[in-house]
Amino acid sequence: MNSHALTAEDQTGFSPGELQTQIQDALPSLEKARQSGAPLRNFESVDAAIAELKPTEPVFCISPAKLREAAASFQSFPGRPLYAVKCNPHPYVLETLYRAGITDFDVASLDEVRLIDGMFGKAAGQFFNNPAKTRPAIRTASERHGIRFYTADCVEEIEKIIDEAAGSDDLVIAVRLATRGAEARYVLSTKFGAQPDEAARMLRFIQQRGIKAGISFHVGSQCLAPGAFANAVEMAGKVAQKADVALSVLNVGGGFPAPYPGDDIAGREQYFGQLVRAMRNVGLPRSCIVLCEPGRSLVATSGTTIVQVVMRRDRNLFINDGVFGTLQELGHPKERRPVRLIRNGIRAPAKNADFKVWGPTCDSNDVLGAPFSLPEDVREGDWIEVGMMGAYSLSMRTHFNGFFADQIVSLGS
Repeated sequence: MNSHALTAEDQTGFSPGELQTQIQDALPSLEKARQSGAPLRNFESVDAAIAELKPTEPVFCISPAKLREAAASFQSFPGRPLYAVKCNPHPYVLETLYRAGITDFDVASLDEVRLIDGMFGKAAGQFFNNPAKTRPAIRTASERHGIRFYTADCVEEIEKIIDEAAGSDDLVIAVRLATRGAEARYVLSTKFGAQPDEAARMLRFIQQRGIKAGISFHVGSQCLAPGAFANAVEMAGKVAQKADVALSVLNVGGGFPAPYPGDDIAGREQYFGQLVRAMRNVGLPRSCIVLCEPGRSLVATSGTTIVQVVMRRDRNLFINDGVFGTLQELGHPKERRPVRLIRNGIRAPAKNADFKVWGPTCDSNDVLGAPFSLPEDVREGDWIEVGMMGAYSLSMRTHFNGFFADQIVSLGS
C-alpha cells in the first residue's frame, strides 16, 4: 500500500520555511525510529529486575516472547492483520511484531505514518484508517509515504481524500459502518460510523468516482461476543448488496479481547470461525481483501508495570504510578489486572485483602477503579508487579504533575 516517496527538493511542494517545519515535525518519529536500533536493557524476570534495579520509580517491562505468541495467534486469521499502532507505539514492540510476521499497520496520524516509514520503509503496509483527517495529512501520506488506503464515514471526508490523494488507479476508500455494541468494554460507534442507508450511498459515490470501495467497522474494544463480528459482517454484506457495489476490501476492525482477569474470553478460533462463516454467507467477491486491525489482543499480555508503595493509610495504598501514567486504563472499574507483591525478592506470605489504590499526583481522580488484592501486611517500600499492561500504557502516559514513567526494559528473550 506504499509507493516511493518524492525525494527531489523541487518536488516537495513546500517553501523552504514550510519544509523546515515539516522536518521539525518529523523529528519525534525519527527519534523513535533511531531508538529501535538501541536494545533495551534485558532481565530474566520481574524479580531479577527488582533485585538489580531496586527501583523507586515505575519500570515498564516488555516481553518479546508474549508479543511473538500473540502474533502467532493471528496466523489463522482469514486475511491480513494490521497492528493498530496507537495501542503501543514503542519501537521495540513494533520491531518485534514485524519480525513475528505482523508487517502491516493501522495508522491514525502523520506521526504514526512517519514512525512506521522511518523504521521499515516501503516493506511495511500502512492503512490510514482514522475517519477524520486533515488535508495536509492526507496529501503528505499520499505523496511522501505512498499510502493509498483510507477510511471515511461521510461524503465530505471522501471528497477530501479524492481531492488530496487521487491521481492513480490504486486508491481505496473504505466506508466506516456503525455497529451495535455487544458485550464490548468500550463502544466505538458513538464517534465514527455511518448508518446503513448512508453507507450504501457513500459506496455508490466512491464507485462512481472510479475508486475502489470497501467497508470497515469496529465492534468495540475488548469485545467478549464472537457473534458481534458475524453480525457486523452480515450488516456489511447487506449494505454492499443495497449499493450494488462489489467490495474491494472488508476491514473487520479490532476488538479481539485480551485475557484479563474476570473476563470470560472465547478462544481466538471462535472469533475467526464466526467471521469465516459470515463472510461465506454474504458472498464476498473472491478478489475482496479481508483485513483486521488488532491492538489490545497483540500487545496486552506483553507489558508489565513495576510500581512501589509510597505510603499506606489503612486500606489505602499510594503508589508511584497511576491513571495519568501507565495505569490509565485501570481507572475503569471493570479493568482488572493480575498483581503480585514483591518484598526483598520474595512474595509476602500474609493472606490477601483488598486495597484502594491511589496514584502519585495531587489529583483526586488519580485513583484506580478496582481494588488490588494484596497481602494484608503490604507496606511502604514493597513493589507490586501489575501484569497485562501492554495495551495503551505507554501511549497514554502523561507528564502531569511532574510524574512520568520512562524506564523501559525487556524481559526474557
